[in-house]
Amino acid sequence: MKTLALVIGNNDYEASAKLTNAVNDANAIAEIFTKLQYDVILKTNCKSEQYSEILEEFENKIIDYDASIFYFAGHGLEIDGENYLAAIDSQLLSTNSKHYFSRTCIRLNEILDILKKHTDKVNIVIMDACRKSFDRSGNIGFSPIQAPRGTLLAFSTSPNEGASDIGFEGNSIYTGSLLRYLGREGIFVEELFKKVRKTVFNLSGGRQTSWEHTSLIGDFYFNTGQLVYSQTIPYDEKVVKDSLYEPAGKFGELIMKVKSYDWDIQNPAIQQLLNISCDSLNKNEKFLLGRNLLQASGAAFKAVEFMENINLNIGKYNENHENHVLNGILFEIYFDSKGLFRFDRTKKHCLENVLQLRKITEYRKSFEFIQNLLSEQNYELIYIPSENDEYCDVDVSASKTTRKSRVSGDTEVQVIEEITYNSIDITDKIEKYGVYRSDKEKLTKTIADFLTAPESLVQIHSNLELTNCETKEEEVSF
Repeated sequence: MKTLALVIGNNDYEASAKLTNAVNDANAIAEIFTKLQYDVILKTNCKSEQYSEILEEFENKIIDYDASIFYFAGHGLEIDGENYLAAIDSQLLSTNSKHYFSRTCIRLNEILDILKKHTDKVNIVIMDACRKSFDRSGNIGFSPIQAPRGTLLAFSTSPNEGASDIGFEGNSIYTGSLLRYLGREGIFVEELFKKVRKTVFNLSGGRQTSWEHTSLIGDFYFNTGQLVYSQTIPYDEKVVKDSLYEPAGKFGELIMKVKSYDWDIQNPAIQQLLNISCDSLNKNEKFLLGRNLLQASGAAFKAVEFMENINLNIGKYNENHENHVLNGILFEIYFDSKGLFRFDRTKKHCLENVLQLRKITEYRKSFEFIQNLLSEQNYELIYIPSENDEYCDVDVSASKTTRKSRVSGDTEVQVIEEITYNSIDITDKIEKYGVYRSDKEKLTKTIADFLTAPESLVQIHSNLELTNCETKEEEVSF
């Protein structure tokens, strides 16, 4: 589910209203949302003059998403039944004018008015507000509010209770609790907030009880398996997210040379890496070596040589039925330098050579490793390699038309109306690859690239013989 998250954290209020952890909370929430592959708009220590631009960006972008999340950490207050989210320049201690706060705060109803236009989406509002000396009693706090259809509202406290700015190291008691559950796979959103409520209540000694109001129609899970790095991956985080890699020793120096993208530097470094005794490399180094061999095989000829003869070269790295170099190669195909799933932007370097190993018994554990990770993505538009061949059946619906040409006269063209895989219309996605003047063979290759599948396993079923294809958007006169 494509998700947009707007995350705001404000610390730097006036004098005694200053907060300690709101910005930490927002940064931590934004980090885990990024790991969950949401598109994140992060804003911290916002002044009132920024709020209109922030809301406009959120409103314009939400159209293109299946779900939205609004998260706010900072001070909130209520006047005459209206709920306000304070900017850092709001004078919280010197006035209670609703006209003043209307100009220096986001009104919660402004957020809800945006969401009311998108009740076909899943919308979640999370408020970790009313902290420190500001609580929900008196004039400071939130008044009761109802969630629009398709929306879940989650508050860090119940009405008339205070909320703590501390509780965990670097986080409030509410956001600290929330962070403990967001990455857990397969928890339905309402069940997740129930778990958060129990943790907040217990850790606050019963002084704080989080509160939700929901009118969700659709199901939503923060993590359906797309959070890649977990304890189930048997490698250090700094090689799974190899953008964090910190080189050490001769091996590290050589890896950084491979990452240079200068083939004069890469090629001798690759040769030196391949000359290192297998026994002297630990599993993290072997995994990282595999990733960099695949990465460099787009250009560096030493890496290309290795990959083109991978069936002969990879065997020496087998150890107790494990092949950590092959695990790294497979991981690099499907996951990026931050450990995030690539979706349809997988690396295709020497793909056929790598996938041919799936049928060899000694490499079974490596393919089970990548099968498990790919299955967790719940992404239906990718081939999951297996020793048992399973065809990728693709249905193509096309119509005939005639194009006129000054050179060759009338030419028959098959205009593709729809391309379907796994009951999903992928026409728009395939159009981006360009299929102009393709025949069935070329179209098969294009779809195989899109699905990251062996070309031999893509089977096209079409109502017309495809000899000269184009999509509707590609329709041009010859």
